[in-house]
Amino acid sequence: VLFVIMLFGILVVRAFQIAEAARQDGDLYSCYVAQGVAILIGLEAIINMGVDMGVLPTKGLALPLLSYGGSSTLMSCTALGLLLRIDRERKAQGASR
Repeated sequence: VLFVIMLFGILVVRAFQIAEAARQDGDLYSCYVAQGVAILIGLEAIINMGVDMGVLPTKGLALPLLSYGGSSTLMSCTALGLLLRIDRERKAQGASR
């Protein structure tokens, strides 16, 4: 369980690092999209774990990337695809300078 929590933490921290790098490059739209993805994945994970522990009332959220749920898994993968694209374009712009 701690390993899964650690992986979600690493994912959220890395998403915020990508957002900060995009902000430093002057691309505010990509920065805000990356921050939104980080918050989306992080909050869904925290809420799901809180419900599983009995600390929060049930909400019916699936754990991103792990719980079975067709549309939830699809949207999580789409959000991560956006994040990867932001990072790739930022690196490509940096290489062309």
